Amino acid sequence: MPQAEPVKVECAMGILAVALAVTLVIEVPIVAAFYRGDRVRMAITAVLANIATNLAMNALLVHRVLPYNPTLLAGEGVALVAEAVVYGLVAPGRDWAKAITASAAANLASFAAGLILLR
Repeated sequence: MPQAEPVKVECAMGILAVALAVTLVIEVPIVAAFYRGDRVRMAITAVLANIATNLAMNALLVHRVLPYNPTLLAGEGVALVAEAVVYGLVAPGRDWAKAITASAAANLASFAAGLILLR
């Protein structure tokens, strides 16, 4: 049985960089829009939170022990919650409903974009 060619590291890094860029382009403006009086701070927070969760998600997907789709969905759920916690802690007023809503809207939009781009 022929073996699949391994993905070259340079190619994989390029794909991961594009995935992160798409995530940031979609999620950061959405999160910032939820926080009108603090858009710059929340945009910076969204960039940092998304870099962390995106790196963690890609590491999880590369080293997964479960099939891809369940791992992806679990990782997306964890990212949504982690980002919501960060937004809730950083935003003034500790509005947890807004933090969860902002994170959910941003993550759903970027997840949908990923599905469309990977068709």
